Amino acid sequence: MDQNLIDQIRRANDIVDVIQGYLPLKRVGSNFRGLCPFHNDSRPSLYVSQSKQIFKCFACGKAGNVIGFVADFEKLTFIEAVKKLAQRAGIQVPEYEKTKVVNTKREQLLSVYKSAAEFFTSSLFAFGQNVLDYLKKRSFSPETAKELQLGYALNSEKALLNHLLKEGYSVSLLKDSGLFGNYGGGLTDLFKDRLMFPIHNSLGEVIAFGGRILEPKEGVGKYINSPGTELYTKGKELYGLYKTKYNISKAGTAIICEGYFDFLRLYENGFTNSVASLGTALTEDQINLLARFCNRIIILYDGDSAGIKAAVRAGLLCLSRGMEVLIANLPAEEDPDSLILKQGKIAMQEVVDKSIPLINFLATDPRPEQPTAERIELILDALRILKDRIKQELLLQEVSDAFGVTVGALNSKLRRSSASVSAESSEQIVPQYESFEERNVLALALKDYESYKLLANDLDSSYFNNKRYRQVYNFLITQNLKSEPWEPAALLDNIENNEIKESLAELLFEDLQQMCFEDCLSGLRIRKVQRDLEEMDRAISKDPKNMELLKEKEKLALKYRQMTRKVVNKVLY
Repeated sequence: MDQNLIDQIRRANDIVDVIQGYLPLKRVGSNFRGLCPFHNDSRPSLYVSQSKQIFKCFACGKAGNVIGFVADFEKLTFIEAVKKLAQRAGIQVPEYEKTKVVNTKREQLLSVYKSAAEFFTSSLFAFGQNVLDYLKKRSFSPETAKELQLGYALNSEKALLNHLLKEGYSVSLLKDSGLFGNYGGGLTDLFKDRLMFPIHNSLGEVIAFGGRILEPKEGVGKYINSPGTELYTKGKELYGLYKTKYNISKAGTAIICEGYFDFLRLYENGFTNSVASLGTALTEDQINLLARFCNRIIILYDGDSAGIKAAVRAGLLCLSRGMEVLIANLPAEEDPDSLILKQGKIAMQEVVDKSIPLINFLATDPRPEQPTAERIELILDALRILKDRIKQELLLQEVSDAFGVTVGALNSKLRRSSASVSAESSEQIVPQYESFEERNVLALALKDYESYKLLANDLDSSYFNNKRYRQVYNFLITQNLKSEPWEPAALLDNIENNEIKESLAELLFEDLQQMCFEDCLSGLRIRKVQRDLEEMDRAISKDPKNMELLKEKEKLALKYRQMTRKVVNKVLY
């Protein structure tokens, strides 16, 4: 979408008016304040600036402009939020998908997969009576098949190939799509005579397929999945998330199952906050994806020993991410699909309701293979990765209560085991401290265009010793803000790095009217020379006879005296 149009839409939607459509705000001084909808807020922590057109929660850190608020609140993509705000303001948005020329390789592949999905779906209802009979035999309705866009790959070597060639796609693009094999120099369909499951990303775009044979065949795998492409990497997507992300966000909880049919059965029976891990062990990428929508996970894997082992491994990964993890306890011979078929959705609801917190599960369930000491070590391994120290302490208390081991012993084991890791990297750590000069320079540089240009042109990243402010500076100098109109809120459009977005919003909220940008800039330059002198002293202490170092220090000390003299003179006269 054209950036000028995005700017027009953002300006047409006052952030206070928009947010008040979602939750009540109360004026506090020059800002507005309300309960933050992005965490369990008991006291108003969300601040909204009408003059700057930004919001910031000073409890959970969530921040952005009006587009970001709508996208985060309604779990929309950036462009979806822009279109919603355009509709609110009565601004016409061109249907780019229908008119634009598809240029990038990714867009071309997305178009191929969309056409393939439509072809498979139409084939299911036109030529796939045997597949519909198979689904009926397994008690899945045609409505479920339609809603989840199930399809059928015809029992033909080139059915999909010929269809896509007729659609005008090039042979070279089809070769890269992962949908075809290359035998004897000619392309043939990868999926033949299979029930097809389209795999969507969280935005709802088809990026891959899974195909299942209907009857067992010797030497033929029950399932095959699309190979890795520019669109799809195994272990990075969750099946069904595009359908259930809103309900997951609303419930604050996701149910994770293993396979396609488990998901279909759960979804069809009203468990619409479910996802499937596509038959693979749950990965960190999948957990990070899910963490965008909830912080509570119920792992609903098969009840056999393999399912228990996979559930524990997945649970520990989620625990290391700081998520609340529960294990659903299925009978040994059941999976979610079979349990609902045999006993109904009420029985499944009971299983979900009786899910056991991971730590208690490891302390009490006899099925995990590890002895007690190893189970505790597995939990501690997960807690070492957890960055939130308060949450880490609370979980240690849970481990203590569950296993009957003192917190002191657990803490000692946790710290002792991680000490060697810290020691290896300690020499590389640059001390981080809150630098008010760095903070103030960045905040003041956002007040007007001239200061912003001075920041970008006169400094470099070495002036920022604090990692957080260095990241913000590096981001700012890559932006191309216009002098007229001066809109710092535009910086918050669709920033993927939340740390930078939250830091920027915090700086934009600063009110430093009594401070002069040039004075703060001088202070920052002096602090930089001070650090350079300290580094020079360390170098000289290691090599005291190095005359070059001594000369460099003398030059640097002279520069420092001149800079500080100017500051003193300015104050006195």
